[in-house]
Amino acid sequence: MKRNMLAIVILAATLINLSLSAVMIFTIIPKAKRTDALIEKIVAAVELETESGIGKDYGEIAPGDQDEYTFNDKAINLKPTGDKVSIAQVSITITLNKKHDDYETVQPLITGKENKIVAAVSNVLSGYTSAEVSLYADDINKDVLVKIQEIFQSDCIIEATLNVLAAN
Repeated sequence: MKRNMLAIVILAATLINLSLSAVMIFTIIPKAKRTDALIEKIVAAVELETESGIGKDYGEIAPGDQDEYTFNDKAINLKPTGDKVSIAQVSITITLNKKHDDYETVQPLITGKENKIVAAVSNVLSGYTSAEVSLYADDINKDVLVKIQEIFQSDCIIEATLNVLAAN
């Protein structure tokens, strides 16, 4: 009789353990999936590269492995200050990585897509006044780089530099 009672207690404890484990699995896994999705959104927003194996790490790029294209004296509208319209004369320099896998496809397209590049720069600069352009130069260069990389759908373009010659 004592053996049967002990077997019943063990069976009950096992069933309780199994049911609690099932409840934990069904409550923790969905929360973990939501947390994972949130982390992916944060990583995408911060533009961090995860170790997914996509793309190569080219490390430090030697000056000899860089190719530059400059588009001089482009007139671009800035954000107006009050009733005053502002126009900037901008020189755009794009730097390519010669060792990148996409270099052979992107390099011949640079001069042909000059209008799209100038439009991307204009789109970015139109959000800044003439006074803000010099203050936020680094942010503007980063935004322009992202826009140009989107045009060519490649990270072969490693730098975009704007030189604002005159703003009025």
